[in-house]
Amino acid sequence: MMITLKNLSKTYNTGKIEVKALKNINIHIDKGEFIAIVGTSGSGKSTLLNILGLLDKCSEGVYTLNGQDVSSLKDKEKAKLRNKNFGFVVQYFALINDYTAFENIEIPLEYGKIKKSKRKELIRGILKSLDISDKARVSPKELSGGQNQRVAIARALVNNPDIILADEPTGALDSKTSKEVMNIFKELNKEGKTIIVVTHDRDIASCCKRIISIEDGELVSDVRGIK
Repeated sequence: MMITLKNLSKTYNTGKIEVKALKNINIHIDKGEFIAIVGTSGSGKSTLLNILGLLDKCSEGVYTLNGQDVSSLKDKEKAKLRNKNFGFVVQYFALINDYTAFENIEIPLEYGKIKKSKRKELIRGILKSLDISDKARVSPKELSGGQNQRVAIARALVNNPDIILADEPTGALDSKTSKEVMNIFKELNKEGKTIIVVTHDRDIASCCKRIISIEDGELVSDVRGIK
C-alpha cells in the first residue's frame, strides 16, 4: 500500500478569514514504513493525518493511494476505502464508555458486515495478541489509560488494515505506558504494517524510522533511516 501526496494544500474558510493549514505538501510513503509527523500545535500535522486517513479532503493537489487518485472520491467510496485500509488510534482513545472492550473492538467489523461468528474469532485473537483477553467484558471506565489504548489499538487492527494512523497516541499516558504503546507499534511495523504517528514529542518520534516535520503548514524536513 503506497501513498503519494503531490502539491497538496488545505485551506479552511471561516467567514472572511482564510486559513491555509497545509501548503504544497509533497510526500511519498512506501508500504511498511514507520513514520512520525512532528510539529508544534497548529502546525498542520493533524490535518495532514486526517487527509491521509480520508477523514478530510485537500483543497488542491493530488492524493494517490496504491495508484488510485482518491482526492475527489465520494464520501461513500472514501468510507469503504477507509474501513478497509486504515486503522485509527487517537489520544483519548475514542472508546464508547457504555460498551465493553469487546463491543468497542467489534465496531469496524459490524460496519464491514463481517459475520458474528467470524467477529468473535477475530476479536479473541486480537485481544490475546495485545495481552488484554481478561478485559473483554470490561467497560473503558473501569480500565487504566494504557489498557484503554490497547483496546483502541485492537479496534484499529481488527480489520487487518495495511496502515495504522495514530494521532498523539501517547498524549494521555505516562512515560512507562507510552513506551509500551510505542513497542506495540514497533512490533506491528516488524510484521509489515505501515505506521504513521503524529506527535509533538521528540522522544516518541525518535522511536520511528522516518521523521517528517511540519511547521506553519509546510514540510520543513523529511529525515529517513533514523533507526
